[in-house]
Amino acid sequence: MSNGSERLRITDINPFLKGSLSLTNITDLVQFLAASYKSGMIHLTKHPEGVEGKIFFLAGALVNVTTDTYSGLEGLADILNWDHGEFQFNPDVTAFEKNIGLSVQHAIIEAAVLHDQRITNVENNAKTNTTIDVKPGERSTEMETNQRDSTTVLNDLLMIPGIDAVVVIGRDGFVIESAGNSSRVNIDELGASLAHAINATEEMGSELKVNLFQDMFIEYGKAVIMCRPVGDAIAAVIAPDASKLGIIRHKTKKYFEELVLLF
Repeated sequence: MSNGSERLRITDINPFLKGSLSLTNITDLVQFLAASYKSGMIHLTKHPEGVEGKIFFLAGALVNVTTDTYSGLEGLADILNWDHGEFQFNPDVTAFEKNIGLSVQHAIIEAAVLHDQRITNVENNAKTNTTIDVKPGERSTEMETNQRDSTTVLNDLLMIPGIDAVVVIGRDGFVIESAGNSSRVNIDELGASLAHAINATEEMGSELKVNLFQDMFIEYGKAVIMCRPVGDAIAAVIAPDASKLGIIRHKTKKYFEELVLLF
């Protein structure tokens, strides 16, 4: 792969494809190999730690992922966030066992969720170990001063790479506010479908006495939708595919927290 190439192209996939993780997005690489129905193994080395990982394919299907520390979905969640190092694809190398039982797109989504859960746990542990001396009234005054309107927040969400559109939907399925444009879905139809799905999910959660619904990923038509309750409404971001879901889920978190205060 030439140093001037910043994206992997289908035509680049030769029997011994190799390159730099700084120039190639691993999610794109995995999706391209799956779309090409390749069989073999991607061998990756993360720099500067020197951690190694392996991703096995069989006729385009994802069958096994391992690193020095993790395996299966946990291994995929780890590898998809490596951005420094090198990789090489070796054809016709088979895995000894199968530890991934999902489609490539589904596995990428689940791995993104798992990665973000790890980040959340680390952040929560850090907050638990940090004491902040705040006088009564200081926090509420600061929040009121810094609170922004919903249009500004939605436009900021559009600036995140991979997001085509953002929509806020009422529990009745009607669109309250939206920003951006996506030809991949009908926003009005999406609103009704999401409201129905989330209301049913929350009702089931109440019956099972489990924690409240937090977020959901849906493959809808030609798009991937990530949605989350915000106050009395539902916010959804629309992406063309799952390749940037990990980044999207991480970067949208603070904006969703702002929307909770507005709806």
